[in-house]
Amino acid sequence: MFTFVPLTGESATPCRTLASQSLLTFDSNVRVLIDVGWDDQMTESMLSELEQLTPTIDLILLTHATISHLGAYVYACKKFPGFGSIPVYATLPVINMGRVVTIDAYTTAWFTSTSEATSSLDATIRISDIDAIFDKIHSLKYSQQVTLSAKLSSLRITAHNAGHSLGGTLWRLNYGQEDVVYAVDWNHAVERHLNSSILLTAPDQLGRPTALICGARTGIAVKGREEMLIAAIIRALNRGGDVILPTSTSARALELCHLLDAIWTERRLRDPLLFVSTVGTRTLAYARSMLEWMSPSIVREWEEKGASPFSFKCLKMVATEEEAKAVRGPKVILTSGQALEWGVSRGVFADICSDSRSLAIFTQGMDGASFGGEILAAWKAATSQNGDHEDRAGPQYSRIQLKRDLEIRKSVALQGDELEQYLAQEKARKALADRQSAIELKNRTILDQDAFDESESSESESEDEEEADGAGDASNVADNITDIGVMILSQDNDVYDYDVRHAKGLKNRMFPYIPKRVRRDQYGEIIKIEDFIRAEERDDIRMEDRLNDMTDKGSANTSDNIGKKRKWTQENAEEERTVVVPSKTIIEHRPVNVSCEITYIEYEGLADARSFQMIIPQLQPRKLIFISGTLEQADGLAAEMRNVGVQDIYVPASGKPLNASMDANAYVATLSWDLAKQLQWQSIVAGEYTIAQLRSKIVFSEDALLPAREDQSEAMEVEVQQQPESREITLSALSSRQEQVEAAAQIKPAFVGDIRLAELRRKLISEGYRAEFRGEGVLLCEREVAIRKLENDKVVIEGGVTKVFYEIRRIVDSFLARVV
Repeated sequence: MFTFVPLTGESATPCRTLASQSLLTFDSNVRVLIDVGWDDQMTESMLSELEQLTPTIDLILLTHATISHLGAYVYACKKFPGFGSIPVYATLPVINMGRVVTIDAYTTAWFTSTSEATSSLDATIRISDIDAIFDKIHSLKYSQQVTLSAKLSSLRITAHNAGHSLGGTLWRLNYGQEDVVYAVDWNHAVERHLNSSILLTAPDQLGRPTALICGARTGIAVKGREEMLIAAIIRALNRGGDVILPTSTSARALELCHLLDAIWTERRLRDPLLFVSTVGTRTLAYARSMLEWMSPSIVREWEEKGASPFSFKCLKMVATEEEAKAVRGPKVILTSGQALEWGVSRGVFADICSDSRSLAIFTQGMDGASFGGEILAAWKAATSQNGDHEDRAGPQYSRIQLKRDLEIRKSVALQGDELEQYLAQEKARKALADRQSAIELKNRTILDQDAFDESESSESESEDEEEADGAGDASNVADNITDIGVMILSQDNDVYDYDVRHAKGLKNRMFPYIPKRVRRDQYGEIIKIEDFIRAEERDDIRMEDRLNDMTDKGSANTSDNIGKKRKWTQENAEEERTVVVPSKTIIEHRPVNVSCEITYIEYEGLADARSFQMIIPQLQPRKLIFISGTLEQADGLAAEMRNVGVQDIYVPASGKPLNASMDANAYVATLSWDLAKQLQWQSIVAGEYTIAQLRSKIVFSEDALLPAREDQSEAMEVEVQQQPESREITLSALSSRQEQVEAAAQIKPAFVGDIRLAELRRKLISEGYRAEFRGEGVLLCEREVAIRKLENDKVVIEGGVTKVFYEIRRIVDSFLARVV
C-alpha cells in the first residue's frame, strides 16, 4: 500500500509557496520524506506539521540544492528533537551546494537578526553546525541502487539525473509491487553546465512506474534566449544604468555566471560584471571540484583551456553590497536570493531601484508573498495593461510605482569589546567541545580495552573475591566510590591522585593507563609513511610543494598543465570551507521607491509544457500526480496530459493523503509439500533457469483478505486499507481423479525458452552439420533446411521431409523445455 501526502504547512497553499515537502508511506509503517523545503520568507508556522511527523519519519531524500527543497533541513535538525538522527541521502553536489545556500540564507534570516554580538549566526545555529549537519548526509552517485537495512530492508532507492541544478535528482523508490518515481523540477534540455534529465536520455531505466510524481511548474520555450538577455543588459548599460539579476546562490547562479562571463570575454565588454554573495567564492570552489557531474561541453572546455571553466576572467566576486556600491559606473550585478528576501539581493536592489536608468531582470519564479514576488506581480499587471504581453515576442519592459519601507538584514563585522567578548565565548565553547570529545574518545577506548583485558583480569578478580567476601557493606560502598574515582582519574585532567587502598581487584589498584588503539588491515598494522621520512627529505618535499604551488598559480593557463591532475591535499579541502568572520546580523529600515525598469527573462531550467506532453507518455505511468506550482498550473497541465492519453491523474490538496497504491491484488503463494514432490523440473539449455508445470488448486488461508463488498460501510473500508496488502494462499495438489482430468483438458503443450541463432549454429557445427548465415537472419543447414526467427521470437524451420530435417528439428527442440 502506498500513500502520498504533499506537506506544505498549515498556513501555506499551492498558490503561495514553491516549497517542496512530500511524505511517502509504504505499508503504513515505512515513511519517507522527500525534500525539506521552505518558503523564501522562512515562515516558522509552515513547519508545524513537519514537527509533528518527525517521530514517524524513517528516511529523508533531497532532490535539489535550493531553499525550496532543503531550506528547512538544518533548522529542523536544530529545533525538532530526533530530526537530526534520521538518515538522509543526496548526491554530492546537492550536499555541497546545499550547505552553501543554507549558510547564505541563514546569515540574514529572521531568526538570526540581532543587534548584539553573538556570532555570524544565532548561538544555536552556527556555520560549523551547518557544516557538521551536511557532513552527516550519505552521498550517492547517479544510477547507484541502495538497499537499506532494518525496518527499511524492503525499500530500494536509486538516484537519477534530473537536470535543473547541479546534482539535481529524480528518485526511484521500489517497495514490493510499488515502483514510485519522484520527479519534481526537471529539465530535458542540455544547458551550458548541465546534462538533460534521464526522462529524456534513458526513460527505459525507469520502467513503467506505478506512480509518477511530477512538479506542475514548467518553463517557457523561447528561441534566442541568450540574445534577449544580452540585448536587455546592453540596453540598460548604454543609458548609464545598472543591471541587477537576483538568482539562487548554488543552483541557477552557475549557469548565469558561466554564460555572462563567456559573453563578456567573447565580445570584450569592459563594463564591470559582479557576483555579490557572501558565499560566492565557496560556491565556485565547489563547482570547480565537481566537473564530472556537469555536461560534456564543460569537460571539453576544461581540457582545451587547461583551467577550470569556473575560473572566470571577467566576473569578479564581491562579498558585500558596500563593495559592489564602491564600483563606479554602470555595472551588471548578479546577487544571491532570487526573491529579494535573503542573501544580499535586497540591499543591492534597494541601492539601485530608485534610478530610472537601471534595470532589474528576474529569471526565476518565486513565492507570491515575497518582495520579489510582489514586484513580479506588479510587472505582470503593468505589462497586461500596456498590451506588450501579446504583441511583443521579446522581453517586456515595464515600470511600476511601488513604495515600501524595507527591512534589510545585513551582516556586519564585530569590533572592539563585542569582538573580544565573542572570541572569549568561542574559546570557552571550543575548549568545552574538545574536552567532551576527548572524554568520548577515552570512553570508547576503555570499552574496547575492557573487552581485551577481560580474560587477563578474570584470574586476578577470582583471587580477590575471597578478600572481598569478608569486607561487608561498608567496604562495598568504598569499592564503588573507588571505582568511580579511577574513572575520574582517567578522564579528568585536573585529578592526579586517588585513594585505592580499598579498591576491588588488581586492575583498579593501578594507575589507569589507556593504550592507543592500533589500526590494522589485512596486511597488519597501518603505518604512516610520513612518520619515517628523514628530516632533510621532509624539508625537500615542503620546498617542492611550495614551488609547485607557485608554478600552478603562475602558469595555470599554459599548455604544460593540460591534461594534468590537480594535486588534492587537505589544504585544498580546507580552502573550500567558509572563513568565518566574527559578525552580527543587524536590521535596517530603508524607504525605497521602485522607479527602475523591470523585465522577466526565464532562465529557470525547467521543461516546458510541450516537452511534458511528449516525454511523460513514454514512461506509461499507471498514476500521475502533480504537486508544486499553483493550482491553475497543475489543473492546466493535467488537462493537457489527458489529451495525450494519460488518464489516471491526481492533483492532491496540501496535507491531504492520497491512496496511490497499485490497482492489483497481490498474493503470497505457498506450495504444499505434496505438490512440491510432484513437480518435474526441466533445465533450459542456456542454463538460465529451470521450469516445471504446476497443476494445483488454490486454498485460501483463514487470515487471507477478502475483497471489500460494495455495501460495506466507510469504517470497514478504512479498516481493510490499513491491513497488509499481500494475501496468503496455499497451492495444494489435486486429490481426486476428476480434478486431474479437468486440469489435463485445460492444459496445452508448450515450449519454453529462447533460441539464439548464433548458439544454435555452434551446436549444429559441433554435431557435424554445416550451418551458415544468409541474408535477413536466416540460418541455412546442409543447404536443405532453413531456420528463421520472427519478430515475435517464434522459430520457423523450413525444409523437405528428409532425415536431416528431423535431426535438425530434434537439435532445435533441445534448446527448449517442453511442458506437457
